[in-house]
Parts: sequence; structure tokens; C-alpha cells
Amino acid sequence: MDHVLADLRSDRLQSVRRLGKPAASYRKVTFHKEHLDQDKHLDAVLLGTGHSLYAAIDERLNEALTTLTGGCAFYLDSVAQAPYRLYLFEMAVRGQKVNGDPETIFAELVAVREDPQAPPPDRFSMVPADSLLDLPAHPNFPAEVDPVDATPAADYLKSTYQMQVRTRCQQDRQHFVEVCRDYLTRSFDARIRAAMDRVMNLRAREADSPDVSLARQRAENDLADLQRTQKERMEGLQRLNLARHGPVRHLATALVFPPGQEAAVIFPDELDPEIRRKSELAAEDVVVAYEQSRGWTCERIGHLKIGFDIRSLGPADSQTGYRDPVAGIRRIEVKGRKRGMPIRLTTNEWYKAAQLGDSYWLYVIWDPLDNPNPDPVRIQNPVKHLDHAKKEVVAARYFDIPAEAVDFAARNSEA
Repeated sequence: MDHVLADLRSDRLQSVRRLGKPAASYRKVTFHKEHLDQDKHLDAVLLGTGHSLYAAIDERLNEALTTLTGGCAFYLDSVAQAPYRLYLFEMAVRGQKVNGDPETIFAELVAVREDPQAPPPDRFSMVPADSLLDLPAHPNFPAEVDPVDATPAADYLKSTYQMQVRTRCQQDRQHFVEVCRDYLTRSFDARIRAAMDRVMNLRAREADSPDVSLARQRAENDLADLQRTQKERMEGLQRLNLARHGPVRHLATALVFPPGQEAAVIFPDELDPEIRRKSELAAEDVVVAYEQSRGWTCERIGHLKIGFDIRSLGPADSQTGYRDPVAGIRRIEVKGRKRGMPIRLTTNEWYKAAQLGDSYWLYVIWDPLDNPNPDPVRIQNPVKHLDHAKKEVVAARYFDIPAEAVDFAARNSEA
């Protein structure tokens, strides 16, 4: 490497400020330690995570790839029977140094597979992070893709694999601490006993020879220093016992299809606007039919963008024409989704539900395009019943609610 770019030696890089500037040039560089044992490569430099050049290149590469973080790509899997997702995460476990400063004690690139058609307990699973290397790119894919929410996959990762890794790291560190504590205890005990013996001897001599008082004072200071150092070292070791969950960063999502399947039909609620619109209209048809069967009058107002899709009015009193403003009217937000998929409410819908309270209803139609149940899943005042289960996706301005939470809240709401 005859010339190292000036950009890799710039003081603006954190790696340069931490590890120093790389050299202006390198005669040879290698990633293989065994090369350094060969006579012809005695002038080679080993590159690794602690080398200034390696760290500078890594930082610049991550800067260049920033715009791709959280993106989606499409692949084919020749042995897959149904489409699935692969989420790639950067996962870490954090701890402390002996001086109390935070440090990363474990970091790994991990992959979580999601099978949308599987029941909730089996929906997510851990797979090797290099699984993507065996999958060819899909030849045909949509030009635009709605944002993919990786929060459920991240929650699964945190509660399973990251928890296991954190436990293992903590056990390893506790074992290391016990070994070090045993060695330091025996070492300091021997040194302190010797220092105390010296102090006692000097005190005994001081009675007959006052001129040794200075030596006795120095010996006592040395003993105090040893005891203080022992306390500091033991306190530092205690800090090493800590291991906790570190950040989980979503890097990218791979949407994977079986051979011959078009990308537009995977997860139709999210990727194909036309199928999504058909699902919404079919769900509204089911809701209107249900409300009319109860003798209520419906008006579709979703096009007004006021936070709900249907206004349903109950029969007014035949004598007075009075209609109760809560029990006699339902502002209904309709969601049509494949069974098991999360329900998504926009911030406008959620805040309108909070404003209207008990007169706001969430009706969910599972599988609206595939012989749906004519009796909708109904939740009165969804903010009251679903606030604990919602997951906010700030960048896309919506709330995701797990399907099982919706079904559970519907049963409680009816009760």
C-alpha cells in the first residue's frame, strides 16, 4: 500500500482520535498472522480491529453505508415453501471496566427469521447470520416498499438469544473475577503480612534506636498504600461482574421468496398497494353488512381522513328522535389483515380514538379476501384496551399492535 488516503488520516475520524493516525504508506499488510512468520513477509503489518488503519477504513465504510441502514432487498430461496423475512441486527452486551467506564464485552451480527404464516410461538427463529450468502437476488421486485417494522423481531432477539448471551458473558466474567480475586487476595495478603512484620520490627527497634523512626514511618506508609491499593483493586474487580443488554441495531431486512413467486405477493398488506386497498374495501363491506344486520345506518367517510372509516348510527327514539351520543353512535376504524399479522393504526387514528373515547370502535376483519368471518372482532375505546400493547414506529408515524393483543382486548371489551 504505497499511499494511504488523507481522508483515512483525518482528525475528524473518531478512530484517529482514539488510536492515532495510520502511517502514510505501508510496504505490506496482511490479515493472516502466520504470514508474519515467513521470511519473505517480515516487513508485513498485521491488520486487525485494534490497528489504526483497519479502524479508519471500518469507520469510513460505515459512513458510506449509512443510507442503506434499515433498508430492504429481495432474494430467492430454492428450498423454501413459503415467503419469509430475514432481519439482520447488530447485537451487543455491555459491561464495565475496572475504572467504571462502559465497554462492549460482546458484539455479534445476528439474523432473525420471520415466518408470517406460522403460529406466534414459532413465528421467529434464530438463523446463521451468513444465510444470506447462499441466496441469489430476486430478478423482479417492486420499485417501492413500505417501511418494514423490525420491532417485533428485535423484541424476540432481546428476550431470547441476547438474554442467553448476556447470561453466558456474565458467568464468564464472574469466573474471571473469582480467579483474579483469589490470586490478588493471596498476593496482597502475603505482601501485607510482610509489610506489617517490617513495621512491627521497626517499632521494636525504635524504642532502642530513635534514628529508625523515619524508616518506620515509611514502612507504615507503604503498608497503608498496599491496603488502599488492595481495596481499589477489589472494588475494580467487583465492577467486572456486571453484564447487561447492549444496543440492538437493525441493519437490514431481506424479503425471501420461493422459486417462481413474484415479490409483489409476499406480505400483501405491506408490499402491494392494490391488494391492500382491496383488503380494506372487503373489510369495510363486512362491517357495513354487520352493522346493517343490527338495524344501524352506516356512512363510509374514510375518504375524509378524519381518523375513522365508518359512522354508524343506531335507531333514534321513535317518540323524541333522541339518540344517545355514545351508545347510539359508533365511529368505526376498520382494519382488514391476514390472520396473525399486527394491526397498524396511524397517529391520526390513535389520537382520534383517544379524543372520542367510548364512541370510537376498532373493527378487525381477519383474512378479508378469503371467506372472512361475518362477525367482526370489535374493540370499544381501543386506546383504553390496547395502550399497553402498542409499539410506536416514530419514523413512519404509526402504532403496531400484535394480533393476539387485539383478540384478547376484543374479548375484554365485550365483557
